[in-house]
Amino acid sequence: MKLRIFPLLLIMLVSVAFAAEPPGSWIAPDPDGAPWKHPGTGLVFPPKLGTHRLAGEFRYKDGGGSFIRYESLEERSRGDIFFFPVPGGEIGLEEQQRLVLQELESVTRDLEAMTKEGRYKGLQMGEIGGGSIDLWKEAAVPMAARSCELTRVAQTDKGTEEARVKQWAGVIYYKNHLITIRQMRPVSAEDDGAAAMQAFAHQVTKIIKDPALRKGVAGLIDRYMENPLSDESVQAAAAILAYLQGNPDLPISIPEHPVQDWLGHCAKVAPGTEEHLLRAFMIGSARTALTGGDAKACLNAGASQFARIYRELHVRHPAMTLPQIDSFLAAASDGRGGEWLLGMRR
Repeated sequence: MKLRIFPLLLIMLVSVAFAAEPPGSWIAPDPDGAPWKHPGTGLVFPPKLGTHRLAGEFRYKDGGGSFIRYESLEERSRGDIFFFPVPGGEIGLEEQQRLVLQELESVTRDLEAMTKEGRYKGLQMGEIGGGSIDLWKEAAVPMAARSCELTRVAQTDKGTEEARVKQWAGVIYYKNHLITIRQMRPVSAEDDGAAAMQAFAHQVTKIIKDPALRKGVAGLIDRYMENPLSDESVQAAAAILAYLQGNPDLPISIPEHPVQDWLGHCAKVAPGTEEHLLRAFMIGSARTALTGGDAKACLNAGASQFARIYRELHVRHPAMTLPQIDSFLAAASDGRGGEWLLGMRR
């Protein structure tokens, strides 16, 4: 039975977007795995979003709209994220909310029309939920969402086949664009798909929150750099590190050898200094990562900040002297501290 349903579900996953689709063209993901960036909003989407992989971008020929598609063959689910520019300049919150609800109603009408055409049956619409997405020190983003269940009807070489599916649609107004998130997946008596849909929506919401949050974190990094050993900087560092923990895709890493041995030695002879040094490496790397630096640049930047803080701490705690540190400090002064550390691993 699974072998018969699976092809039907693949048909279901692509049929909605291609049905009556306006003229346009598909663009494959970056072959090197670079993230996809929407030019109008600046939002950046990774090649993998949770359990879903980026399948490509569709650009409409007219109107400046586009959407990207994420797919999970294992879960037999698909998520599409549409971007449509809103003509004119800035508009007020009330008008933003009106456009969001209007766009969500358009999604509902499309499903109702396809049900009348016989491509779906048993459409059950959920209630409309309204709200907003809070941003760091910026106005909240209005949104509305709705879920539904329906049965996809398809003609195959084996006759008419059906599959029960769930769709979640959320519409957001962000930077003069309407962003519509649509996810569709099969449902069963064992799994109604709600948890997986919530996870996907949360991941997209996190991306929408990130530019404002990243801007705030960049400001905290500047504050930290002014006086890294002050109490105020330690507090700022805690918020920065919390952000980094929630964004593991940033190209930040610290070579275990010899850094771990160095930190262990410092913890013994001058307790607390190891925490300053670890923060220095992480935040130095983060500063470069947030401006688009690659893994090599981040590593060298982290090593340079580590070296800077080590020099300051060593003046206060001469017993911190580390093996081979002079060679490392020289390399870090030339911006090659990360490369030196990698060489130590060989």
